[in-house]
This record gives sequence, structure tokens and C-alpha cells, in this order.
Amino acid sequence: MATSCPACGCLREGGLRLTVCGDPACCCQEINARTSLERMAAEVSAAFQARDLRAFGELLADDARWGDDTASNRCRSRSEVIDTFRRQLSAGVEGQVSAAEVGPAGILCQLAFTSPAGGAGARPGTVFHLYRVRGGRIAEIEPFADRGPALAALGAGRRGGRKPGKRS
Repeated sequence: MATSCPACGCLREGGLRLTVCGDPACCCQEINARTSLERMAAEVSAAFQARDLRAFGELLADDARWGDDTASNRCRSRSEVIDTFRRQLSAGVEGQVSAAEVGPAGILCQLAFTSPAGGAGARPGTVFHLYRVRGGRIAEIEPFADRGPALAALGAGRRGGRKPGKRS
């Protein structure tokens, strides 16, 4: 059930803003707006579909993070994230967003991918990326191997409980 913020009047439901009051000093400005996230989810999907790293990069914060601090392939900037995706595409990985949903933490995308497997043929797989959105940009990419923990992290609005280096 939607409720109004007693301080500013923004309409909120399920940890998301449904309507925005428009006040630049709004007390709810750190809460993601559902319509903004839905639009961004469509832009992420379109960028993957077109293999458009420039468009995907425009959605990322300058200091976007991907991977745990202990991971050998961690990314700590927009350019590092784009370089990682570029290396994967150059290695022959193909991927598409097969499902997306929004929640308090940002956007959860289910990515269906195919990786080259040497002479044995292509290997299909699925990974879940939680794109944590702050200030209208993707600030962090949190990978999950399984949907359940990814959904829990999406709804909780805080980091999930996955083990470091599981998927990226």
C-alpha cells in the first residue's frame, strides 16, 4: 500500500518513490523513483541487445564498482567496467537481458549468456546482475549466481550475502 511522506508528500510504496514532490531539497531524494528505474532497465537491456558499450557506459557512475575488493578482476571506475565488458565481448561471450525488475536497491537483470568453450562448443549460462542505482546512475554491479539471493538484495536495498568472486 502506498503512503505519503509526512515531511514532503512524496508517494512511496515498497521502498520506491511512486511520485516525486519536485523540491530540490526533498527528504526522499535518495529513494529511487520507480519510473526512473524502469526507464534505466530498458536502457540497460537495449545496450546489451545492441552490444553498445558507449550507451551502457553512460548509465554508469564515474566511480562505478563491480566485484568484491578481494576479487582479482574487480572494477572501480566506469572505464574499468566498460573495459571488462569489452574483453568479454572480444573473447566471444554473447549475452542478453532475459528479464529485469526494479526494487529499492536498483535494477535486477537476469543475463542469459553463451561463452566460447574452446573446441567443445559454446557453453550457455545465466547470471544475475544487481545494478545498484544512486543519484540516477549505476553505482555498483553486484553479481549473483542464483535468483533467490539476488531478489533478496534487490528488495532489501543493501548488499546481499553472496560469496566473493562467484560470478561477474
